[in-house]
Amino acid sequence: MYWEDGNIHIEEDDECITCENLQKGIACPLILAIAQGAVYIEDSLNVINCGFYKKFERHLKLVVPVDNISLD
Repeated sequence: MYWEDGNIHIEEDDECITCENLQKGIACPLILAIAQGAVYIEDSLNVINCGFYKKFERHLKLVVPVDNISLD
């Protein structure tokens, strides 16, 4: 993760990439603190073992098209 031109950039090796807070658009306390200036990043930071981390898991279901359903 790094700060550039007023934006927070999250890299592939950051834990944030698979975090539910980021994927669902929920306000992450760490990212909010950086955005509000309460926390300052001088260089780059690899986020690992974050206390706010919740693994984002997709729950996909196979849906049968209506054409294939028999009402007999």
